[in-house]
Amino acid sequence: MFQRKAGDQLRTTAHLAEFDEMTTHDFEQRLDSDASTRTLASSPQSYRYENGRRYHAYRDGSYWGPNDEKDVYHQTVTHHLFYRTLDDRMLLAPVTDPRNVLDIGTGVGLWAVNFADAHPEARVTGTDLSPLWENPVQPNLRFQVDDCCSEWTYLEELRERFDVIHMRCLYGSVADWNQLYRRCFEHLIPGGYIEQAEMSIIPHSCNGPLPHASIFRQWECFWRKCGVLTGKSWLISETMKESIEEAGFVDVCERRFKWPIGMWSSDPKLQEIGRWYREFWESGMEGWVMALGTRCLGWTASQARAFVEETRKALSDETNRVYFELVVVYGRRPDHFRPHTSCYEHRRTQSQP
Repeated sequence: MFQRKAGDQLRTTAHLAEFDEMTTHDFEQRLDSDASTRTLASSPQSYRYENGRRYHAYRDGSYWGPNDEKDVYHQTVTHHLFYRTLDDRMLLAPVTDPRNVLDIGTGVGLWAVNFADAHPEARVTGTDLSPLWENPVQPNLRFQVDDCCSEWTYLEELRERFDVIHMRCLYGSVADWNQLYRRCFEHLIPGGYIEQAEMSIIPHSCNGPLPHASIFRQWECFWRKCGVLTGKSWLISETMKESIEEAGFVDVCERRFKWPIGMWSSDPKLQEIGRWYREFWESGMEGWVMALGTRCLGWTASQARAFVEETRKALSDETNRVYFELVVVYGRRPDHFRPHTSCYEHRRTQSQP
C-alpha cells in the first residue's frame, strides 16, 4: 500500500496552480531534459519503462497512456462500460450490412474482435501505435500498427474505402482533429458512417456546482492544462459534433449518457454503470496522471501517486453524487459530394467575392 508523505497533496495542488505559468516552450524543454528515462525506438515492439509502468516507444510521446498489463485490465473495464452504456450495442449509427470497417485506436482490440464476431461478412481492421492485441482467430479481422495522425495510405495501396470508421477514447491524442475528420471523410464510401465516443472531462454533481477545491475539478484543470501544453485537447467531446459537421458529414447526431461514480443513483441501470465507472477510475487514474504529471508538469512520481490516493478517497464518498458524461457522435458521408475537395476549401471558395 502506498503511504503518502506529508505535504504531497499540498505540493501537487501547488503544481496545478503552477500550470498557468507554463508555456509550450517550457513543456518542450522539460521533455528534452527527460532523456534519462526516455527510450527512442523505431520498432513498434519497443517499449519504454518509467515509474513502474510500460509505455510505447515507437513514435515516443505520441500517446500519453501506458500499455502494460494494468492498462489491459483497464481497457477491459472500459469496453464493458461502453457496451453496457449503449445497451449492448457496438454502434449507435444506423449501419446495415457493414462490409469494410476501421477501428482507430483499437488498443487491445476488444471492440474490433466483438464487431468481427458479430459481422462475419465484414472485413474489420484495427489500428494502433502499439501491437497490444493477440493474433486474431477471426478470418475477417486483422490488426496493424498505424498512426492515425500520419498520412493515410489506404487509397494509395488500392484498398477499398470503408463504410464504417469507429474511434473512442482518443482524447489527448490528436493535435489536428479537423485533419483527422477530413481523412475519415475521404476514406468513407458515400453513405458511410463515422462514429466517435469520448468521455467528457467536465465533472457534474447532483448536489449542485462542484467547488474549485473538489478533486474532480482538479482533474479537469489537470487535463485542460495538459491539452494546452501538449497541443492535444482533452475537450474533444465538447467540439466533435460541430467539427464532424464542418468536415462535410450530414445527419450528424449527438447522444449524451450519464456516468455516475458509484452506485448512488436510484436507477438500477445507472447503479450498474456507476459500479463499472468507479472501477474505470480505480484502474485507470494512475495511468492517466503518471506520465503526463512527471514528464510534462514537473511532478515527482510520489506527487502523482498522492493525487491518485486523494482521488481514491473521493471515489469512496458517494454523498458527492458526482457524474461525468459519455458523448457519442455519429454522422454520414453524403451520397453526393465533390471528390478530392475538403469541406473547408469548398466553403472558403463559396465565401470569396
